[in-house]
Amino acid sequence: MRTVFALVFTAFALIGRATAAFDCKKAQVAGYTYDLSSLANDIALEANTTTPPTITSTKYKLNPCAPLVAESSDVPEIDRCPENAWICRSVTNYKKDEKPRVTEVDAVAGVRKGDEPTLEARTTGNQSPATFHWKLAGVEVDKLTWSTDIQFICDKGGDNKNQPQIVEFKDGLLKLEWSVPAACALNDSGSGGDKDKNPDKGGDKDEGGSSGGGFFSTIFTLLVVGFSLYLVVGVMYKVLVVRASGLDIIPNLAFWREFPYLCADFTQHMWNMVSGRRREGYSVV
Repeated sequence: MRTVFALVFTAFALIGRATAAFDCKKAQVAGYTYDLSSLANDIALEANTTTPPTITSTKYKLNPCAPLVAESSDVPEIDRCPENAWICRSVTNYKKDEKPRVTEVDAVAGVRKGDEPTLEARTTGNQSPATFHWKLAGVEVDKLTWSTDIQFICDKGGDNKNQPQIVEFKDGLLKLEWSVPAACALNDSGSGGDKDKNPDKGGDKDEGGSSGGGFFSTIFTLLVVGFSLYLVVGVMYKVLVVRASGLDIIPNLAFWREFPYLCADFTQHMWNMVSGRRREGYSVV
């Protein structure tokens, strides 16, 4: 039975590996590749409003590449950003001679584990987008779903240390603008090396072949997921229906035992075809 659980666990691990998380280093926008990994940090923004006799501070904590790092235990649990949040909004009220009072904390982007942003852009001809939008929904408050829209702006002469600017938070929608070199497509920024643009969009294919990576990664994902499901269903059938045990729980065990020899024969056959050799006589069985 332990073997069954081990095989099932391995299969689901393969499925999780195949459905990889949002890759900030190779973010795809309209067929172009962007490297946003230099922005992969928890960033804090703050806007203060005078509300006599108090000051209201609205803070945003965000990471465009992954969910925020969990806050330390020093922060009361009720005042912490929700788990799995990519962008968190908190409102704190300050009054003279009184302790700060947190009045609001919630996720403006990211709610459930596995939530990922979408990247959108409008293209003109064969030019890479000068701007694109990073979008992700957050929690629902009073039947209104909060969300975030970050407009990334290509700034070749800027610095990736530049922080995003708060545009507005209205009707549950947080709008930010972020001008950084990382928002330039790799083939345009000068820091990304060779062109990395999808040839279907009119660009050149890079040496690493990343422009075709989407197709091959999809095929690889389908193969891994399919094999994992085959393994899980096959093992469950052998155990629950056939009542097999030991190695006999592996589906099509006879085939997998012969598989290495089949691969060797196929390789030899292909080598003979390529090299022009033909083996005479009988093969050993």
